[in-house]
Amino acid sequence: MSAPIKEFIKDYQYYNTNVYALPMEIYKQLDIKVWKFNRPPDMARVEEIRETMKVNNRMDGLINLAYITHEGLVCYEGNHRRLALEGNEFVVLIHILWDVTDEKVTEEFRRLNKSVCVPELYISETDATIKVEIEQLVKDFIKKFPDHVSTKSNHQRPNFNRDNLTDQILRLQKELAIPVSQLSTRLYALNEKLAFKDKTKLPEKNRQKCEKSGLWLFAWSTVISSKDL
Repeated sequence: MSAPIKEFIKDYQYYNTNVYALPMEIYKQLDIKVWKFNRPPDMARVEEIRETMKVNNRMDGLINLAYITHEGLVCYEGNHRRLALEGNEFVVLIHILWDVTDEKVTEEFRRLNKSVCVPELYISETDATIKVEIEQLVKDFIKKFPDHVSTKSNHQRPNFNRDNLTDQILRLQKELAIPVSQLSTRLYALNEKLAFKDKTKLPEKNRQKCEKSGLWLFAWSTVISSKDL
């Protein structure tokens, strides 16, 4: 039940809103979990934010939480900032959606991120096993082909973006209706096939990069078609 938590932090409520300014010793006593639909945090980004917090002696923005029945408090927006709080001591601003469902949290998450590209995997009902397998496949690509990883959403050939690749793999898995393990095999097989494709129309810089890394999936297009698998 949310009542005990409301009572515990009521003295820190900002007027009649659902915003609370919590001293760190109070904040630390809250049991907060990551919302089940969130993507895994980028720990390098967490460290960057932590250092910025230390320099500025403050946390920018709000941490968005929700109290979901049978789940408790979850953080659905601001997990990088939440994790970066460790080791810092200052007031934490939080906003809480009280006694809501996953559907309501999804609606608010979409609203907050309407100008930000978030993989469908984290805002739709996806089988937990498939979700984990897709995340692992994306991690494998990032580890195997680090020179092709782009942090930009409008990445260019022959590179890929983590979130975009996540979306593509989810789409391909749905279109082909095959296990992620089989999809992985087909992707690597397609990559080997593309290695022998005529490269005369490829920019020389792209061709050299692909030859060095061995990744050809995005040499001609940033989009993978299920028809090619």
